[in-house]
Formats: sequence, structure tokens, C-alpha cells
Amino acid sequence: MSKSIRRSSPIHQAAEKLIDLASALPMGSEPRKLADAMRFTLDLADRFNAAFTAQGWVFVEFCCGHEPAAEALAMKAQGSSPEEIDAYLADRFINYEPLYWQAKKLLGGAVAEPIHPVRVEVVERAFRAYREADFIACVPLLLMLIDGFGVTKTGTKSIFSDLADLSDLFESEASVGGHQSGLKAVLGQLIRTKKGYSEEQLTLPLRNGILHGTRLNYGSKAVAAKALCVLAAVIEWARDTATVPKDETARRKWNAQFLAANFARLKSTSPDEALGLLQGAFDSGRSHEAVAIIDYHPSTTNLQSKLSEWADLMATTRIQIVRKGDWEVFGSPTTSEQKARCGVELIVRREEDADESRSDETLYAARQAAMKEFELDHVWQIGLPILGIIRSKFALT
Repeated sequence: MSKSIRRSSPIHQAAEKLIDLASALPMGSEPRKLADAMRFTLDLADRFNAAFTAQGWVFVEFCCGHEPAAEALAMKAQGSSPEEIDAYLADRFINYEPLYWQAKKLLGGAVAEPIHPVRVEVVERAFRAYREADFIACVPLLLMLIDGFGVTKTGTKSIFSDLADLSDLFESEASVGGHQSGLKAVLGQLIRTKKGYSEEQLTLPLRNGILHGTRLNYGSKAVAAKALCVLAAVIEWARDTATVPKDETARRKWNAQFLAANFARLKSTSPDEALGLLQGAFDSGRSHEAVAIIDYHPSTTNLQSKLSEWADLMATTRIQIVRKGDWEVFGSPTTSEQKARCGVELIVRREEDADESRSDETLYAARQAAMKEFELDHVWQIGLPILGIIRSKFALT
């Protein structure tokens, strides 16, 4: 595969179209400023992978930060050592909460009622060990999860020991983390073997040496963070290359009926109306309204499965979102899609012990082009990242 992530990823192609549209606006306008600031991100994943897969890092769209990736590239250009860059990326690169919840969902088969509860328990223990800086315990658990999930995904093959046989699986152009320049390249680094026992300090989570007990000096934050990064890439690859389920038609029909029924009652023609509806859903415990007003992809997401997730969250948590500024809206009502953002105060209170968290956050909203299929492209919805932020307030405790 010769295409770069920028030229092959649907996410990057869609972003480039929006940036090009905004770049046609007058100089000095806020959308133009935002477009100019975002243009550097289009080939950021390509540049990052080219620079750092040999060190064990890979760019993963759903949980890796653009700013830390850009800073790491700047550090390398300025002559920083690999150890300094590793230390920086271990602290800043990965957004652990989305990774934690995606790992539980993908590896367990579900969140509310996992199909593989034992594997979910291992996920929880691995992340707890990382949080408690018990890297000696954390790294082998992560490597086992990567290997085991790879066997589940491929059928019988290990993505470590059978990497050569699985080469075609890592040729996806639909996945950032699963791109040939990312996951396949970094896996090639992790299957390197050395004969005999050694206590030389490792800088990579070498699968064979660690799990076979011949390379035991791996207990650093950088090695653990690299193992997490590879797990994230495997998860993104598995998610992005998943085959279309046989019941897709039934799911799309259910989604269409669900969205139509909710938005027949709910008026959401602006970001602020969407926020008001979401807060009303929180206050009343109506999980179906929360699912409707969050910008899940209307065709590819199993909205029915999201109802129990939101119901569980609302049963244990009280949530309040207070807008603190005006909405910034990007795009016009005549375009197929619009985005918006504003500053809010997020107040999350856990019912079991009345523990409360208050924080300033950025809330996003969107009018999705994908909703046009259901004749709902006029509807504004709140961005999904708010769910990860809410969960993170009391996650892993």
C-alpha cells in the first residue's frame, strides 16, 4: 500500500474538505483562523509514524493527542534524545479514558453485559496497574490482551508470532491506527528476539522476551505506555475493519424509527437547544433522549445498545452542564454539516457516596451530514466526547 494516511483515511479526507471550505472565507475570520490552525494536522499521523514507530509509538486517532504528537516531532527536530521524547510521550500522548472504555467494549464484547467478563477483568486490572505505576504487572497483562484479542479477531493466528502470515490484514486504508505505516510497523518492532537471559533495560515492550521471562527489565512508564499505545492501535484497527453485521438492515431500520420518534418531539435546531435537551434528559433520567441527542453516527452505531449504557450512567450519577460562554459556530446553515463549541462547567455527582467533581470543559455540538439519510440533517446534537469526560471523573477508582 503506497497511500499515506492523509490520502487514504476517510476521517482525514473529510477533515481536509471542511478545512478547504473554511479556507475560502475572509482572512481574519474565526473559521479561517481555525482552518489555518488545523491544516498542519492532516499529515501529522504520517509524520509521527515515520519518526517514531521504531521507538514503539504509533498514532491512533481516537485516543492520541495532536499537540503532543506535534511537540514530539519538534523535540526530535531540535535534537532531543529518544529517552527524553519517550518520557514526554508517556506523560502526554495517550488519552487513557477513551482507551479504557473502548478496551472494555471491544475486548469484552459489550460494556453493560460483557460477553467475555474474564477478559474485561484483565483489562480493568491492567489499567489499574498502570494508574498505580505498577508497570511490572501492567505490561504482561497488556501484551496478553493484545495477543488474545488478535486471535479472536483473526480466528487462529497471533498478531505477534504469525505477523508475516497476517500481512494482508494490516493493509487497511480505512483505519488510522491500523494503517500499514502504523500498527504493522510497530508490531514488527515488538517481535524482535534475542537469545538467552539478559537484564538489559528494555525500551520496547518486547512480547517474546517479556512473556517468556528472558527480558524482565521492562518495568518503566515508557514501556507500559507503548504497550497501551499498541493496544489502542489494535482496537482501532479491529473497530475500523469490522465486517458489516448480517442484521445491518434491521439495525438501520431500528435507528431510523428511533431517531424519527424522538425528534418528532424534541426541537433541536441550535446547539443551545441540543444542550437544553441533553440536560433535560439527565434531569429526568430519560436515557433514550440522551442517546438521540448525542451525535452517534446514525447508520453505523447500534443505538439500541447505547440505551443501557446511558441508563446505567444516569442511575448512578447526577450530571449538570452549565454553559459559561457563547457558542462558536463553524459553517453555515446552507452547508451539509456544521460544528460548534462553547465553554461549560461540568458538575458530576456520584450517588453512592455524594462525591462531586466540578471542572471547566469545552463542549462540542454538530449538525451531521450523515443525518440527511433520515431527513434529520437540520438537527443539532451534542458531541460524543462529553460521555468520555463524564465517565473519567470517577473511572478507575
